Amino acid sequence: MASSKGILSFMGAAVLLVCGTSILSDPGKDRLNSVIGKMNEISSFRASITINNELTGTLSYKKPNQIHVKFSDGRVIASNGRYLWFYSPARGIVGKQDVKGLTGGMAGLLSGYEEVTPVGGSIRLKSNNRTYEEIVVTLGPDNTPRTLRMKNKGSGEYTSVSFSGVQTNVGLSASLFNFGAPSNAQIVENPLNERE
Repeated sequence: MASSKGILSFMGAAVLLVCGTSILSDPGKDRLNSVIGKMNEISSFRASITINNELTGTLSYKKPNQIHVKFSDGRVIASNGRYLWFYSPARGIVGKQDVKGLTGGMAGLLSGYEEVTPVGGSIRLKSNNRTYEEIVVTLGPDNTPRTLRMKNKGSGEYTSVSFSGVQTNVGLSASLFNFGAPSNAQIVENPLNERE
C-alpha cells in the first residue's frame, strides 16, 4: 500500500490543481508556457495514474476545476470546483474542503517558481516559497505531462505521479465530480485548514 505521505502529497497537488493561480515569467517560460497552453486547450481528460510505483488509479479532469481520482484501494479524491473531497473507505472518513471557487489547473500547479530549467524532454521547477520546492515534469511529444516528480518543501522525499493511456476531450458527466459520502462515513470539514 502506498505511504500516507505519498497520498498527502498527491492530495496537495490536487488542491493546487483546483486552487492555484498565476502564470510564470521565468527564463524557461517559453517551454513551460507551451505546456500550460497545451493543457488549456484540453477541455477534459482521463488517464491511468501511478503514484510512487505503488498505488494505481484513474484520474478524470474537466474544466473548470473538476477532478475525480479513484484509487485501486478504494480511496477517492473528487472536486466539483467548489468542494474537494478526500475519501478513505478503510478509515471511514470523508474530508470535505471548501476551495472557495478559486481557479488553477496545470498553471496553478506549475506557477510561481523562481527557477525554470528545460532539460531535454523535461522541465525542472524550483522555488523556496512553494509547497513543492521542486517539480520535474517529463513531457510527451505533444507537450502533455507524462510524469510529475514533486519534492515537498523541507523534505528529502519525492512523490512521483505517472500518467498513461491519456484520452483528451472525452465526455465526462458532471455527476462524476460531485462526491456522495457513504451514510456511515464520518465527515471532517475543511481538514486542510488545520495545516495552515
